[in-house]
Amino acid sequence: MKIVKKTLFYILASLVALQFLLPLIWMILSSFKIDEVIYKDIDTIFAFVPRFSDLSFDSYVELLGFYNIFKNVGNSLIYASVTVVVGLTINSLAGYALARFKFPFKDWILIFIIALMIVPIEATILPLFLVVNEMGLINTIPGYLLPFIINVMNIFLFRQHFISFPGELIESGKIDGLSEVGCFFRIVMPSSLNMYITVGILTFLASWNDFLWPVMALSNADLMPIQVALNAVFADTYNIFTSHMMAALTIVTIPIVILYIIFQKYIVEGSMQSGIK
Repeated sequence: MKIVKKTLFYILASLVALQFLLPLIWMILSSFKIDEVIYKDIDTIFAFVPRFSDLSFDSYVELLGFYNIFKNVGNSLIYASVTVVVGLTINSLAGYALARFKFPFKDWILIFIIALMIVPIEATILPLFLVVNEMGLINTIPGYLLPFIINVMNIFLFRQHFISFPGELIESGKIDGLSEVGCFFRIVMPSSLNMYITVGILTFLASWNDFLWPVMALSNADLMPIQVALNAVFADTYNIFTSHMMAALTIVTIPIVILYIIFQKYIVEGSMQSGIK
């Protein structure tokens, strides 16, 4: 009976997973077809099953060649990587301070951070633009990156994680001669790898998919991330080909899928440790 229940569970889980995967499969396969074949196969099994005689790389050749979006993909990778590395360091230090130290107005700062988590980004985007513009950083890489390196959600997640971190490990490090900073970088950070990977993936995803802020902050085509560049490509094109759009979506989606596949174990464990699951 137990085996039957487990089998039924896996069958049901597989069907649910397949339902979510079918749009992704269709998108990827359509990116390797011309529009006529896409519309011909739309209501057949070949919409989800590859037919090698109809496969074409023309969409990718035009996107990566004529429109040269390789440069924009590189921009997005650089922006997301810098945001992750610098953001993880700053936000984890802030979360560690809120979790381990006692200082004036600590509780009020935490309340303020929680309140900021409730405010949608759309409500602050215009004031943020005005501040960055007054600083003379509009249409620059620092002006684009700085506002989102510090993330109140990430600070809160790190704070929740570090509250439950064993204090004995830190004390043993101090006995061995480490400073508070040394304990953080040599004990706390390596022991919190799952948490760092989880927050890093979420940060990378947010930066990679960001559209509203780069549209406002960047007007130089050479600095645009991939999301904004693709919007400009299709907005300036009179005839939008479905195959080109599917190829563009595939290029944007695949890096995120690869990251999740590689780090899925750490994401689950980190989510459980932080209490967000």
